[in-house]
Amino acid sequence: ILYDLFLIVDFVTLSDMFHVMILLRLGVFTPIILSIVILSYYFKPSGFILESSLIVGGVVGVALGTIAMFYSECSYRLNYQYGSLLVMMFSTIVSRLRFRFAVAGLVSMLVIQLTTTYVSGAFDAETYLGIVMFFATACVLITLTTYYLEHGERRSFLFALRGQLLREQIEASARTDPLTGLFNRRHLAQTGDKIWQSAVDLPRAVSVILLDIDHFKAFNDSQGHIAGDSCLRTVSRCISEVAEEGHGLTFRFGGDEMLGLLPGAGLAEAMLTAESMRRGIENAAIPHPKVDGFVTASIGVASGIAPETDIASLIAAADRALYAAKHAGRNRVMAEAGRAAAGEVDIQAAA
Repeated sequence: ILYDLFLIVDFVTLSDMFHVMILLRLGVFTPIILSIVILSYYFKPSGFILESSLIVGGVVGVALGTIAMFYSECSYRLNYQYGSLLVMMFSTIVSRLRFRFAVAGLVSMLVIQLTTTYVSGAFDAETYLGIVMFFATACVLITLTTYYLEHGERRSFLFALRGQLLREQIEASARTDPLTGLFNRRHLAQTGDKIWQSAVDLPRAVSVILLDIDHFKAFNDSQGHIAGDSCLRTVSRCISEVAEEGHGLTFRFGGDEMLGLLPGAGLAEAMLTAESMRRGIENAAIPHPKVDGFVTASIGVASGIAPETDIASLIAAADRALYAAKHAGRNRVMAEAGRAAAGEVDIQAAA
């Protein structure tokens, strides 16, 4: 619109070419710009295509004006050429071209401007030198402006990204146990609230797996806390890998106790998952000198329907099943009813 409004200036400064400028502004430049607008709005082109199109629009805008000035005999045409500077500013600064595109566009427009002015022969050497210095200086200033704008945008983006990453790290630290990498009890409470709230409109099965490392105190006392921490990390890795396969979550419940939360899983599936955890810990073959063997774990499982059963009741039921597993000889999985793991429970639950 602004470019076409300059027809008013054309009428005064290029009166002998006014009919040509009407054709160039309304019949050539306007359709090109409208095509770029439609391309960017409806087809979402890549940055390269869009910015190249904007350069083309700027080059055409400068070329049309300078060519008309070249053929004009009007005495005011010297003043007319400075309108090209507005096109240069719009095509780079207002359009927010990236620096390398801005430089390419400015160089192209500057070459067209100075070549046309020189070939026209309308100016003496001193006047032409002033024109060259004016447009060259203007292009340098526009280039610097474009550079600093892009530099500021990139820095702002990096600062925003760093802030987002720091926020995510803080949030991750707030919900993660630093030793084992499992989620902590704070996150367990938050996750439980979300699961139970979502189950108000759509009840769903939820299972809890509670695990305790067998004879861990004896292991810690004999091997030392460094070895004990290493043992906890290994066990945590074993159970989290199994839980993730079933879209479950694992938490450090306290000391050497760990908890698995399986939304959408019934008792049969939870028992199979717990048994996989037990075998994974056993297969890790962590030496336990106090029992003349390897580190094992006892596991209790409980299942219910949310929101009919709350998470505290499920954890309490899994805790009772865990102690039943310990009293039954350790290194086993049991549900609260006292049935030992995997096959039997799976068959009975399925039936």
